[in-house]
Amino acid sequence: MSDVSVMGAGAMGGALAGAFAVSGAEVTIWNRTREKAEALSGPRIRVAESVAETLSSSPLTIVSVADHELARNLVDGAGVDLRGKVVASTSAVTLDQAEAIDAVVSTAGGQYLDLAILGGASEVRSGAGVFLVSGDRAAYAAHREWFERIGTATYVDDVPGAAYVSGNAVIIGYLPMVVSLLQGLRICEQHEFSSEWFKGAVLEFYTRQIRLLLDLLAETPDPSAAEVEGSVDVMRDWAAELAALLRGMGLDSGMYDALHRLFAAASTAGHGDDAWTRIAEHSATRTGGSSPTNSGRE
Repeated sequence: MSDVSVMGAGAMGGALAGAFAVSGAEVTIWNRTREKAEALSGPRIRVAESVAETLSSSPLTIVSVADHELARNLVDGAGVDLRGKVVASTSAVTLDQAEAIDAVVSTAGGQYLDLAILGGASEVRSGAGVFLVSGDRAAYAAHREWFERIGTATYVDDVPGAAYVSGNAVIIGYLPMVVSLLQGLRICEQHEFSSEWFKGAVLEFYTRQIRLLLDLLAETPDPSAAEVEGSVDVMRDWAAELAALLRGMGLDSGMYDALHRLFAAASTAGHGDDAWTRIAEHSATRTGGSSPTNSGRE
């Protein structure tokens, strides 16, 4: 018997197996392409011959494969008695999909956990993983120590899928931020501002502004306020200006074109003078709507 099994030897599965082994766990690993699993084998990591052996080898099995359907099918197809076993999946799921995997594990007698990982494989590999966990509370309590050996773990809710929903709420702003920072760096390069200056300026600005912004977003906008710090119309025009700047420098402006359409739609709906935080009430941009090229700001 090992302490933890990992099903899947991709970037994240390999990072999990390695981090658990470094933390002192005995690890069993399996991968459809056996060579990938064998490349990770070592004093504390052994390779299983099958999915059934992987599930049977440890009280906790983490399934880190391409998607939820594959995870469910692998567990279901193994035909293993999972009494006394916990299965945790890292695959992104909706609530319905999580319930489907939970049903498969429960029918086999086991307990199911969702494992949302905030961060990349390198962070997990270094023991700095950030894990959100949902599902069976007793299962989490029984194995919490292993997650905390390789990072920080937060239990979210007993509803299957809650870890992914809450995790997406946290990380949804990350990709637009990354794209914007890359474009900002390109702007600096074209104007010969140093990358070190850019890094320092970004850290100074965002460290302060993110906290202030979160406090602002948590407030309920007052439509009757005589003056707002930033209106929907102001943000509409700002998005248009940024889009024009990027196009003028040969960079993609698509993200800011979409933001412009979103703010323009709110303005057309009569909220132009309201605080820009009301934008959360508007559900989507629309193809064929107004664009920065006809905003009157260029």
